[in-house]
Amino acid sequence: MSWHYKIDVPNRLVRTHVDGTLTDADLIDGDSALRNDPEFDPAYFQLLDLREADGSEVTAVGIRALASRPPLFTSSARRALVVQTDLGFGMGRMFELLREGKSGEVRVFRSLEEACDWLDLD
Repeated sequence: MSWHYKIDVPNRLVRTHVDGTLTDADLIDGDSALRNDPEFDPAYFQLLDLREADGSEVTAVGIRALASRPPLFTSSARRALVVQTDLGFGMGRMFELLREGKSGEVRVFRSLEEACDWLDLD
């Protein structure tokens, strides 16, 4: 699994790309890496591209563990998750519902264009 992110300071955006087999531990590791990055600002928006990730190793327990962590983003932040599969969409929706009202707005999309529109990106 490969988890890459870039903090785009001028656009106040975290662009994250994940490919390969994603596990519950990877979810926590990715959250921790961003949380500990000195350039990260919790008010930034996030575009999380999971279209090339295989989420078959991610469990409901892992999603709940990630959602139960202290909020990473502020209540004004928007986070767009882009997925390719029904499994990814279901897991993303579970995360969206578990985080509702706790740390910004989370939405799951099937297309990059829709996610970018929602985040007001070019």
